[in-house]
Formats: sequence, structure tokens, C-alpha cells
Amino acid sequence: MEKVIAFSNRTEGRDKFLKFWQYFSKLMQAVIISRYSTQFGNLFSAVRDCRKFFRLGKSLLEIHYITQILQDARLDSIQRALAILGNASMAIRWIFDNLSFLSAAKVMLYDHKEVNRLATTFWLLGLCFNLANSLREMMKSYAREATLKEASIGKTTRWVVENLDELSLTRKKMILEITKIIGDMIVASNGAQIPYKVLGKQFSEKWVGIGGIVASMISIYQIWCTS
Repeated sequence: MEKVIAFSNRTEGRDKFLKFWQYFSKLMQAVIISRYSTQFGNLFSAVRDCRKFFRLGKSLLEIHYITQILQDARLDSIQRALAILGNASMAIRWIFDNLSFLSAAKVMLYDHKEVNRLATTFWLLGLCFNLANSLREMMKSYAREATLKEASIGKTTRWVVENLDELSLTRKKMILEITKIIGDMIVASNGAQIPYKVLGKQFSEKWVGIGGIVASMISIYQIWCTS
């Protein structure tokens, strides 16, 4: 399993690169009114299906992540619960995503559009849990800053600056993470048909394209920084 995890991590950057082109094609399809609109639509579908193929069996990775979360003593109970719920939702999402891909390929006989709607519904649910966790971490950073300022009396300037810089870096990471989640939520909401059920119409394809592009670019940046 460790080798599978390592391999998946190495290919994650490629997936996010493809995700960028997938939603760039979606945006171009929405804004360009010419024969190129159809071509960008075809490119979107091709890249989407390519990404889906490499997601087969990805639920196993989410289960592995859940076991790691259970063993991580640094997490408090709420943080652990939200993380587990987020990964569990994503595990179910991958199952439906795999069934949708196999059904569209005529390997299985499910209604691939309905199964895909279920997949994006659980994706949206997982994103909600991740957003709650990220917002909570952001609020905790402000609380830590207040505590740090109280504890700074009698400390050296270097100690204060180093700790404040660390908090600032953490906060910037959280802002990026929250922005990425919101971008993905635009895409997932449309797939789950939430805007249609609430507002009577879906988000425009332009917003879906922009949301996917923003989320993919942040993911690429995060992977680049940690590689």
C-alpha cells in the first residue's frame, strides 16, 4: 500500500495539470462562439475521461488516509472527526465516479449521468467538511496570535517575529486552501444540481470553468511547493 500511495502522490501533479486544461477548455467553450467552441467541448470531455480512468480504485487511498488520521495524535477530536468525514465522503465519491466512468464505457449498465450526479454530491459533501476544517484552523490561528501577543512580554524581538511569521505562513496556506475548496465547490454544486434545486438554474459554464481553473492552479502551486 505504501508503494501505491507514493505512486499516487507522484502522479497527482499530472492530474492537476490535466484538471487545469479540462476547465480551461470548459471556459473557452463557454466564451468562444465559433466552430472552436465544439472543439474545446471535445477537449474537455477527452481530458475529463482521461482523469476518470486514473481515478479507478482511488477509494482505497481515502481509506488509507483515514487510518493515518486515526493515528495522528496532533489532531483534536473535532479536527479528526471533520477530516474523517471528509475522506469518507471522498471515498464514496470515488466509488460512484468509477461506476460512472465504467457505465459510460458500457462496461457496466448503470445510468452514468445519475451515478455521476451522486459522485459530485458526495464530492460537495466532502468539500463542505474540508471547508469547515480549514475555517476552523483559520480561526484558531487568530486565537493563537492573541495568545502569542500576551506571551510576548519579556520575550526577545526575534522570538516574537519568528512566531508571528510562522502564523502568517500558516494563515496564507489556509487562505489558499479555502479559495481552492470554494473553486471546487462551484464545480461540484453544478454537478450535484444544487443551484438548479435552490435557484431554479445552474451556475453558468463560465463560472464552472473559472472555479475549476482556480482550484487546479492552487493545487499545482501546492504540489510544486512541496515537491
